[in-house]
Amino acid sequence: MKTLGSHPGAINFRLSAMVILILLFIYVFLHYTDEAEQAIELQSVEQTRRVIDSALFIVFATYATEGRLDQLADLEGGNPFEFLKEYLAHSIPYRGEIESHEMSGAESGWYYLAGRGDLIYVPFHLSEPRVYRVRLDYDDVNGNGRFDSAADQFKSLKLGKK
Repeated sequence: MKTLGSHPGAINFRLSAMVILILLFIYVFLHYTDEAEQAIELQSVEQTRRVIDSALFIVFATYATEGRLDQLADLEGGNPFEFLKEYLAHSIPYRGEIESHEMSGAESGWYYLAGRGDLIYVPFHLSEPRVYRVRLDYDDVNGNGRFDSAADQFKSLKLGKK
């Protein structure tokens, strides 16, 4: 009785099947690795946003205890890394201030666009840069278009998507 292994070309068939399976497993592994890298980078961006929001809360609390709430409007569009440097220790890859929105060839990390007041994250694995801005959210009770701590109702000071 002949077995499958005794047929001519059986070794080549097994070898070919093993090579195809190994290549398929490598492809699946690399595909999921790419997705995992993107997910990790996105989580890193969100974690940084939460750290900056924590620093902005400390800034608000500091201004409130010092009686400087009217100066909160000056923080809108400001560089949040200046607040982090003053109020919290961090290890976020901040690359500095730039003047132009042109980001081709830029290193991955956080940049502050000084002319527009935007914070830009240039990704390493994600498809497009993320743009954020420090926002002061309040109810403009007196209708003058500017935050006045005596009349307006403060809601939040946080980093929001643009």
